Amino acid sequence: MSITIMAEAQEQALGIFADAVLKLALHIQQQAMEADDLDQKVRAAGAVHRLGRGLRQTVALQAKLARDARTEAFKSPPAPQPSPAPAPEPAAPPDTKIIAVRRRRDWLTRGVERCVWNEYERDEDGGDFIGESLLEDFHERLADLMADPDAFLALDPDALVVQLCQELGLTPPKFHPPAPPVPPAASGPSAANGHDSS
Repeated sequence: MSITIMAEAQEQALGIFADAVLKLALHIQQQAMEADDLDQKVRAAGAVHRLGRGLRQTVALQAKLARDARTEAFKSPPAPQPSPAPAPEPAAPPDTKIIAVRRRRDWLTRGVERCVWNEYERDEDGGDFIGESLLEDFHERLADLMADPDAFLALDPDALVVQLCQELGLTPPKFHPPAPPVPPAASGPSAANGHDSS
């Protein structure tokens, strides 16, 4: 049996299991809503929370198996070595906006990664799968935000790290180091050519 066929079978089994867990969680949640006793509501809410975590782990494992199968299916032979490239042009001075965007991206990445690995232990069953899946979702969201560098730099970084954690279902950090500063917007002809008029 090939790796691809085995991965597809595992992915299908995980899909069936995830569907069953979801139905059970929704059923218990409905019972919690209808319960008159507060203790019963609290117990049911705890069960729904645990089922939700199991569902997230199952979906993350299913996504990893799908990625692994796609990677295996699209493996290609190594590309031929390209001919030596011509000598590079002299490098232009670094753009302060690009540097600011990269620093903000790296700062957000460190903050969200810390939250992911605080919540999902690497040793824990499925913790690696869930953590990696959440980080992939985070990087996709971050790429969308960075598509407009001006808008990205205009966002409040502290509020943004909290928002990103909440979107991923993580507990936002209580404390984090200050975000790197954003350089002032350049204006005028001297800023355009990078020279000082003095």
